[in-house]
Parts: sequence; C-alpha cells; structure tokens
Amino acid sequence: MTFIVPNDSLSKHECPLAVIKCVDFRFRSSDQEFVESGLGYKDFDLYSWPGSAKDVLKNNGFKVSFTEKIVAVSKNLHNVKKLLLLWHWDCGAYGGSKNFAGVSEEEATYLKDLQTVKEMLVKDLPQDLEILMAYSKPAPQGLEYTLVE
Repeated sequence: MTFIVPNDSLSKHECPLAVIKCVDFRFRSSDQEFVESGLGYKDFDLYSWPGSAKDVLKNNGFKVSFTEKIVAVSKNLHNVKKLLLLWHWDCGAYGGSKNFAGVSEEEATYLKDLQTVKEMLVKDLPQDLEILMAYSKPAPQGLEYTLVE
C-alpha cells in the first residue's frame, strides 16, 4: 500500500522550536494544537518520551543523551532557538493522578519538576537556547495549557 501525504516543509532546514513531551497518545493532537495555535509554531522538532523529560531528574544517561541530541540535531542542524518542556496531567511516569493527595499536590509536583529539569538542562545546553515550560490539565472544554513563567 502506498499513501502520499502533502508536505511543504521538505525544503526547510530550520525551525524555531524543539518540544519534548510524553508519548501518551491521549495528548498527541491537543499538544500539537497547543504548540501550533497556542504558541504559534507550525514547524518544530518533536522529542517524545514516556514522562516527557522527567528522566532528566535521574541525572543519568538519559540526560546526557537528550542534551547531546538537542545540541547536535535541533540546535546545530535545525537552528532551534527555544526548547519547550511539556508535561501533562495524570502522567503515568508519576503513577497518574491517583498517586497524588489532590489537584494542588499534583500541580505543585509538576511545577517543581519542570523548574528542576530546566535548571539542570540550562547547565548543559547552549546559553542562547531559551527553555520554556508548560503543562496541560483537564478543563470542561478539553485541556487547558499553562505556560509557566
């Protein structure tokens, strides 16, 4: 079987953003919509890993491999200027929402871990690569995305 998909990006070799997000299928299309419509980035490098970049907290081989790929591919090859760390509610890498005493504890944990991962990556990534942080949580209309300052 052959399937042709139109692609107007093949001639491009640069993009402004790299995103690391969780592999969880429940968030794939919403995350894409957030990055494209919410943040305004049609073109971006996508790194998808269970738990997003939570494994960076272990300060092990994942962190080293991840930062090397960001620098070699996204920064040096695609001239990326920003990296988005994107977390989501009810993440299995944290044991899901049931693993928290409540909404405020879950949110506080994600915010703390996002900030810690950012601080760890800043030490190993080029200084001109801006790191953004965001997370999503359920809302009556779907998912609400919060860009963390």
